[in-house]
Amino acid sequence: MILLFRILAILSSIAAFFQITLGGIVRVTDSGLGCPDWPLCYGQLIPPFELATLIEYSHRLSASVLGFLVIATVLVGLIYFRDQSWVIWPSISGLVLVVAAAGLGGATVLTELKWWVRLIHLALAEGAVACMLIASVVAVRLNPHIRSDPMRTALPLRSFSKIVIVALVGTFALILSGSYIVGYGAGSSCASWPLCMGSLFTEGSAYTIHMIHRYIAAIIGITILATVYLAWHNRGYMKSLGWASAAVLILLFIQILTGYELVRSGFGPDIKAIHLSLATSVWISLIILASLVYVPLQVKTGHRSQSKKDRRPI
Repeated sequence: MILLFRILAILSSIAAFFQITLGGIVRVTDSGLGCPDWPLCYGQLIPPFELATLIEYSHRLSASVLGFLVIATVLVGLIYFRDQSWVIWPSISGLVLVVAAAGLGGATVLTELKWWVRLIHLALAEGAVACMLIASVVAVRLNPHIRSDPMRTALPLRSFSKIVIVALVGTFALILSGSYIVGYGAGSSCASWPLCMGSLFTEGSAYTIHMIHRYIAAIIGITILATVYLAWHNRGYMKSLGWASAAVLILLFIQILTGYELVRSGFGPDIKAIHLSLATSVWISLIILASLVYVPLQVKTGHRSQSKKDRRPI
């Protein structure tokens, strides 16, 4: 059952990422009203074979797959690991967020794509993928043969554990701010990079909002670099911190290049979709990095729950 829980948790994480990526494609291709009603499409279970309709409908189908995977993950967790809070709470939280996101998905269509509904919808989706990633890390650490050793959860990474939270909150806010500027209509207002029309601030609310997003990105980028440095510096305490921090750095670098290419290409829809997908990838890599520190190194599968000391964040 440990293997089954691992498979379900990891598949749920992949499906959640795929769902967000598809949502980005729906948005940049203006396919949000490809199905003007909900939950059916044009009142049918099988929609008309038109491009915008198929894109929107594929997003709904992937949401259904995600829902089934998360429900299965929660059920397996409740049946076999119900006394393990690190197993149960991330999974249940992920299920709640997936259900809420599905409801907001319907509200997005019924409100004819109101920007603030789409913003909340994205926030719930990013939260859901975070919960299922934590469940995945827990699943990998489930071990019925090794007793939990409190000393192994007390790594000297207190400074790292603080800055990684700042990086996580900042990245989450940055993703939402990107959604906001698109909803506001300022997504393509600055046609040069890194400055806007050769200036730090250009007159006009659209330009200002767009540049604030870039400044936030710069600040959060520096915070992420500091997080990567601390994680890499402490990789001797936990080998997985090395590859996880390297993954964050690589994804951040690719995202910066994609941001430049987005402006250079004139804000093409394909680059927009990749930009959002990479932003989610950076978010995912940070969640994994934080989970490696906060989740106990060994999660027992016995009948007794871990003590508070074992579960205490670093």
